[in-house]
Amino acid sequence: MNPVLPGNEIPTVETVVDAEAMKVFSLITKDPNPIHWDLDAVQKAGLGDRVVNQGGLNVGYVVNALCRWTGSRDSVRRVKTRFLKNAHAGDVLTAGGTVSAVDRSTVPNTAELTVWLRRADGDEIMSGTATIQLPEREDFPCART
Repeated sequence: MNPVLPGNEIPTVETVVDAEAMKVFSLITKDPNPIHWDLDAVQKAGLGDRVVNQGGLNVGYVVNALCRWTGSRDSVRRVKTRFLKNAHAGDVLTAGGTVSAVDRSTVPNTAELTVWLRRADGDEIMSGTATIQLPEREDFPCART
């Protein structure tokens, strides 16, 4: 068993931003902002030529990476993010993170991570921190630094 240690990187998760998913998310969340589904609104706002992804979906990509790493949605205790740039329909995004601290004095043990979301061109569009509960067995994959 390899314990989770500061400096470990979690496996990255790649996602392609889907315009149809944005429409559904807009309906579910009752988000009236047309930049998420109306190309004319995007262009009139000077935001490019593709619809703009919702921040909540971007956060979800990072949460999905954390859940895949730990194996449980219940493991995510806190996520705090800062939006840096927009993601647009068709963008290829990669979510990942690095363990910054591990607290084995608590039950259950926890880990703090720096997390990020990047476009395929390398631009970081979101950064932040996360707190996760470590499972009793820490034998899930980490890229060693």
